[in-house]
This record gives sequence, structure tokens and C-alpha cells, in this order.
Amino acid sequence: MASLSSLDLGNELGDLLEDGKLVESAVLLVPPNIPLTCFPAIIEKLLSLLLTREWEQLSERAQNYLKWISVKAESIDVLVPIDVYPPTKGFEMLSIDREGRSFGGILEQCKALEIPPVLLRFASLIVVLITLRLLRRQTVLSHENLASLKFTQNVDADYLNYPMALKLLLRLFPEYIRMFYLEVNEGITKDYLKTLRALSEDLEIGFVLDDSNKMDVDVHWELLDLSDWIKIDFQATRSLERHLEADRGEEIISHFEKYATGSGSRVIVLEGLGESSPLKTFLQENWQYAETALYYQSRERLPVPPWDRYFGLIQDYEPSEFGLFFKGLLTKEK
Repeated sequence: MASLSSLDLGNELGDLLEDGKLVESAVLLVPPNIPLTCFPAIIEKLLSLLLTREWEQLSERAQNYLKWISVKAESIDVLVPIDVYPPTKGFEMLSIDREGRSFGGILEQCKALEIPPVLLRFASLIVVLITLRLLRRQTVLSHENLASLKFTQNVDADYLNYPMALKLLLRLFPEYIRMFYLEVNEGITKDYLKTLRALSEDLEIGFVLDDSNKMDVDVHWELLDLSDWIKIDFQATRSLERHLEADRGEEIISHFEKYATGSGSRVIVLEGLGESSPLKTFLQENWQYAETALYYQSRERLPVPPWDRYFGLIQDYEPSEFGLFFKGLLTKEK
């Protein structure tokens, strides 16, 4: 992989990543399974080129498992100000396998099959980028404004230890510059700061600070100037809900205003905030710091128009799992 260039990669792939070829190569799982869209041939081809040694060391069973990795989404919507329409500002993209397992279950399978984490991360990112390309194709045909959305995926040390492979993959999908954020994992340490800044400069890609309340303080402040959004994890959201139950709402507003002022962030995203949560209503009624918008992310939220045309609810097929599946290829193109 060390000698592989963008030109070499492009020559190896030919027209494989063109819109029409992507549609031809897509495999839709059949209900009662979750009707996920998978791209086994493309995952196999790209992993064999980008991470040749790691891929070739896998057993046939392990390779077959990875080829069928897909992705699901969670909607990210405006909480405050409440008069924004449409409210959806983006989606976080998360791994799911063809059996409907989410990330924790996938990690268990990968461990059993002796699959290195880096291969899982890149397989998932490949599907995310393909999905975005197909979604972009369909929204153009349907005259929808996809430019208003951002799509995010978690990036951790397993990506950052392979920066050249990451750059090569992202450069195959130039539209990511406008549509895609990398979520910097809370486990990232200071020794990765140089790599992250190099990615930002080389690719002009945006960042989100994921679970920033758990992040190393030095890493957090060093990356603020590169990050458009800051996320508060679902556990912190639960803690805020308990504070509100204890009649400590003023403390919540004061804390967030200080945090927003100090960070300079234009957007703070609360993960795991449900539609019926009293905290949701409280923030909508009391947040007045106009320099920072509040967004919220919920795995249970239904997609709102026009994005319900392209995403369906996983719970409709598997009640024990949550999130949204890409149903664009099930939708008749206009």
C-alpha cells in the first residue's frame, strides 16, 4: 500500500465507483431482514488495494463477513432555534451488519473472526462514502437540497494509524468536502494532533468533537479551531435530565452558556435526547445564547420530509435495534 498513489488507485478501480456502476453493484437485503444496502464487491476490491497485507491475512470467512458490512444513520436536528425548517441538519453514520447487529455486536464478531479493527473501520467508511454518492445522485434527480446536510462518522486511532490509506479513500469521493465531517473520537490522544491537522490541511475536511465531555482537555482545546460542531454524549445528556428533575435548570443554562462562550462553537449537539424528554422542552424555552445553536441526536427519531424519502426506520423490521437505514435504492427515481 505504501507505493499506491491516487492515480494508481484510480486506474485499478476504473469506472467501478461511477454512479451507474454503484447501483449495479449494490445488493439489497430482503425483508424480513432489515433491507440494508450492501456493496460486497466494492468493499473487497478497495480493502484489497488500500490495506493489502491486512486483508490477505484474513480467513475466507472473515473476508466474507466484512464484505457485507453496511451502515445505519441517526438523525441530527435543530433543537434551538425552534423556527428552523427543515429541522434536520445531518446524520451520524454507524456500522451495522447484515444480521442487524450494531457496533458492539460487530466488534464481538470481529474478535471471534480475528478481524483487525482497522479493517472494520475502513469497510464501514467505504459504505458511508458510497451511500453519500448515491444519495447525492438521487437528491439531484429529485431536486432536493442536499447541501444543507452534513454526514458524520467516528474517527479513532484505527484510522489515524493509516493516514495515507484514509487520504486515498477520501480522495475517491471529492464531494465529501461539502457533505462529510469526521467525528474525532474521545479516546484520541495528543500524539495524534499532528496527524489530524495534516488531514485538515491536505483534505480541507471538517471535524466534529465527539463525546467532548469525555475528551482529553488538551486535545479538546487544540482541536476547537478545526471543529464546526461539538457533541455531548448520551450519558451526559442523562445527567442533565437528572439535574432538571432536581430543579437545577438554571445551572444547566449557565453551564452551557459558559461552555459555548469559551469554546466559540457555533453548534453543540446533545446525543440521546428523546422527543418526549422534559430537557428538550426546557432548552427550547430557555436557551437564549444566539451565537450557538443547539442540535440533538436521537436514534429513535423518525426522518422528517424530505429525508423520509431516503431513510426508513430500522425498528419497523427489528424492534430491538434502533436508527435509520438508507432506502434510496428502494425509491423510484424521478
